[in-house]
Amino acid sequence: MVVTAPKQDRRVAICEAVFELLGEVGYDRMSMDAVAARARASKATIYRGWPNKPELVMDAIEHRFGASVEPPDTGTLRGDLRAFVTMACTVANGADGAVLTGLMTAATHNAELSEVMHRCVYETKHELFETMIKRAVDRGELPEGSRSELLHEVLHAMVMSRRLWQTGPMDEEFATRLVDGVLLPVLRQGC
Repeated sequence: MVVTAPKQDRRVAICEAVFELLGEVGYDRMSMDAVAARARASKATIYRGWPNKPELVMDAIEHRFGASVEPPDTGTLRGDLRAFVTMACTVANGADGAVLTGLMTAATHNAELSEVMHRCVYETKHELFETMIKRAVDRGELPEGSRSELLHEVLHAMVMSRRLWQTGPMDEEFATRLVDGVLLPVLRQGC
């Protein structure tokens, strides 16, 4: 989303305020007015720049994580997946992971937020997964016609459920088990 009204430094302050408030009070209790107060911006600035709370959250997420991430290129699918899963676990383990988990939970009962979160968490990462799969097919590690949709869904589900249920650490051992025991077998089936 292109923000037209706020200047870049104002946008940064607003996006940071969004993340602070999401961490403190969660999505449902965060208001546009509270963001304005935290960022020391006028309410008019907030409402001119973002039509609604989900779009403001989307912009804050894009600010925090960047709109695109280069896929790891270790020379093997296993190495690429381990590098990506490790990065995803690092984010999920931290304060940002708590904010994203809260947003995913809030999205279950807010269609507009759900759409924004899907764009942010899935659509913006789709090309990354496509690139990893294409490289693996080109190297002969996966069969022709392999697709990335199931990889993305399974990886996301495993990391999110581990974060939500806190059933153990999201460390190198978890990343290796996820890649070797789940992701590679699924992908090698040609799904």
